[in-house]
Amino acid sequence: MSIFKTAQAGEVKTKQLGKEGCRVTLSVEAVPALVTKNFQNAAVQVQSRAQMQGFRAGKVPLDLVKQNFAGHIKERALDLTVKSAISAAVTEAKLDAVGVPTLTKADFANFKEGNSFSFEIAVDVAPEFDVKDYTGIEIAKKPETATDEEVTENLNRVLDANARLESAQDGVTIDDKCYAVIHYTGKRNGVDDYKLSADSELVDMSAPQTMPGLAEGLKGLKKGDEKDVEAKDGNDTVSYHVTVDDIKNKIVPALDDNFAKDMGFDTLDALKAKVKESLDAQAKQTAQRDEVAQIEDHLVKMNNFALPQSLVEEYTESSLHNFVHNMTQLKPEQLTQEQRKAFEDRIRPTVEKDLRIGYIVHAIAKKENLQASDEDWKAELDKSLSTASQNKSDEKKIKAFFDERKEHILATLTERKVFDFLKAQAKYK
Repeated sequence: MSIFKTAQAGEVKTKQLGKEGCRVTLSVEAVPALVTKNFQNAAVQVQSRAQMQGFRAGKVPLDLVKQNFAGHIKERALDLTVKSAISAAVTEAKLDAVGVPTLTKADFANFKEGNSFSFEIAVDVAPEFDVKDYTGIEIAKKPETATDEEVTENLNRVLDANARLESAQDGVTIDDKCYAVIHYTGKRNGVDDYKLSADSELVDMSAPQTMPGLAEGLKGLKKGDEKDVEAKDGNDTVSYHVTVDDIKNKIVPALDDNFAKDMGFDTLDALKAKVKESLDAQAKQTAQRDEVAQIEDHLVKMNNFALPQSLVEEYTESSLHNFVHNMTQLKPEQLTQEQRKAFEDRIRPTVEKDLRIGYIVHAIAKKENLQASDEDWKAELDKSLSTASQNKSDEKKIKAFFDERKEHILATLTERKVFDFLKAQAKYK
C-alpha cells in the first residue's frame, strides 16, 4: 500500500516569510488535489485496520469506513498532508535543514477534503557565513619535552609512593613530620559523640586534619602517653581523651641502582630514561592539545555567527543526560527546574563552542579543498589492520567498523587535515 510521504510537483505552494538567525519561516499551501489524495489514502489505511460487526477485520467496505470512521480518516489525512507538504516545501525552498521543521501556525478547523490547506512552519538551517582569519594564527608553543626538574619531581613521587613506615625509637616525641598511631574517644559540648572516636587511627602530622584541634594537641607526646585535648569547632566545644599507641617515621628509599632494580630496571639511568620518555610523551600530547585549543579559541573569536537553536537545544539535552548520568546519582527526570537550568547554563556554552567549531572546520575544508577522500579512508583502514593481530576475526571486526562508521571516519580525517593545515599556516612564538 502506497503512503505519500512527499508531495508531487505542483501539489504544494511555498513562500518564505522571513529569516531570523538560522530560523526560516515558510508559508505552505497544500493544493486541493493533495488534500483529496491524502483523504483517499487515509481512508484506505483506516480500512486496513477497521473492525465492524459482520465483517472481518480489514474487510469493511470503504463506504462504510468513510461513514463510521470519518474522524479517524480526517486525523490521518491531516498527518499525511502536513508531512508530505513540509517535505516538499523544504525541498522547493532549497533549504539545508538541520532539524525537523516545526509547525507554528495552522487553522485545523478548515482542513476539509477538496479544499486547500495552508499553514506555517519554522525550519532551522545551517548557518551561512564566510569563514575568515584562519591563516597566520599566533600560537604560543609549549615545550614538548620534560625538564630535569620535572623528571626529578616524578622520581621523588615514585620514591614517596614506595616509602615505608617504621616505628620510632622509644622516647621520641610527636612533631609535625611523623605519623602518630592513636586511639581516642570524644565529646561534643560534654556529650559523648561516636563521630569523635576511633581506634588505631594513623595521623599524618604533616597533612591537613579533619578533626579540629586533635593533631595540634598530639605534639610533644611520646608513645604510651595519654592526654585530654579540647578545641573549638565553630560554636561547639569538642574534647578528646587520646592515647598514643605508636609513633612512626616515613622511610623513603634511596634513589640508586638497587631501587631501580626493585622497579624492574637494570640501572638507575635506565629508570631515569624511562621516566623521561614517559614525561616527554605527556608533554608532547599536552602541547598538541594546547595548540588545538588556541586555534579553536581564535576561530571562535573571529567567526561569530548565529547557530541553529534546535541543534543547540538537542545537543545540550544530550550532554545534560550524559553529565547527570556520569556525575550524579540522579536521573535527568528527577532534576528540579532550578537544577536543570543550572546544568543547562553550565553545559550550553561548551555545546555552542563545539557546534560553532564544527561549522568553521567544515567551511575551511570546503574553501581549501581539504575534504578526506575514499583513499584517505582506505589508508586509515590499512593502518588499523597493520597494527591489529593476525587474527582473522579481529580483521573482520575492524573492516565492519570502518564500513559502518565510514562517514564519521571521513569527517574525523577531514578535521585532522584542517588542523594540520592551520598548524602549518600558524605563526608560532
